[in-house]
This record gives sequence, C-alpha cells and structure tokens, in this order.
Amino acid sequence: MKNVLIIEDNKVMAQILAQLLRNSAQPKTLLYAGSTSQAEAIFAKSKLVGHSLDCVFLDLNLNVPLDGISLLTQIKQDFPHLPVIIVTGESEIETVKKVISHKPDGYIVKPLSMKKLNQCLEKVHQSRQMSAQG
Repeated sequence: MKNVLIIEDNKVMAQILAQLLRNSAQPKTLLYAGSTSQAEAIFAKSKLVGHSLDCVFLDLNLNVPLDGISLLTQIKQDFPHLPVIIVTGESEIETVKKVISHKPDGYIVKPLSMKKLNQCLEKVHQSRQMSAQG
C-alpha cells in the first residue's frame, strides 16, 4: 500500500491511525483530510495529476452523524476499485447494517488497535486478490 488517505475530523484519532498504518502497512504517502470538502479536493487533485490512492480510511461521523456514508457512496461511484475502510465508534447493529449496505471494503470499530487494523488490511488484500483472479 503506497498512498493512503485518512478522512477523519478528530486530529488525535487521525494521528493514532496514521501511526498504526506506519507501523503496519508502511505507506509511502499518508494524506489527511479533516472534512468531506478537504477529501473531495484531494480526490479532484489526484484525478488531475494522475496520482492514485491505494486505500481510504473514512470516519463515519465527520461533521454530522453518518455523513461519511454519502462520501463513501461518492468514492465508490468515482473510484470503484479503491478500497474504503470505515473507521468509527458506531457499533449499533442498525448503523452497521446501513453502512455495510453501501459496501465498504472494511469496518473498524474504535478504539483502534494494531490487531484490528491488520485483520482489516488482510481481509481487503484477500478480497482484492480474489477479484483480480475472478
């Protein structure tokens, strides 16, 4: 995983995730967006310069509850092969079902840990390999 985007409005949470990623996936580039508008600007710029992202970690509740779902939908429309992993404190079953219906590539419930991150990255890697073969 070379280029990773973290979309998270809580700077401390973004720093924790960034550190876990550095220790685990060791991305070449870690980009950060603190809002949906910053994320959209990064996506627009990456399209212009042909700079591709390898994975997105998306907070479910950015500025308002569950507004990450609309961004997830937009990313999946514009970049269907880009893995998007939801990172959230939301573990209520109805919320999880709603999010899963939008087909994220992973779902990590806070608090973050190296174990949760590695399990999720391994799952994403395996599903990418299967879709490449099929």
